[in-house]
Amino acid sequence: MTFEQIKNKIQYGDYNILQKILSAPTVQAARMKFLREDKEAIDAMTAIQNNREEFIKKYSINKTK
Repeated sequence: MTFEQIKNKIQYGDYNILQKILSAPTVQAARMKFLREDKEAIDAMTAIQNNREEFIKKYSINKTK
C-alpha cells in the first residue's frame, strides 16, 4: 500500500492510537511523524488500519454465516 493510500484510509481516532503506539508526547507529534513518512509511524498506521478492518469483520453483528 502506498503512503497516499494509507493516508486516505485514516479515520477519526487513528492518530490517537498512533500516539500511544509511538509513545509520542502529543497526537500532533505522532501525526507529524506520520506525515514526514517515518517508517515506524507508517508501519504502525498500517497495522492500525488492518487491525480495525479485521476487528470489524470479526465482531460485525450483521455478518452472514
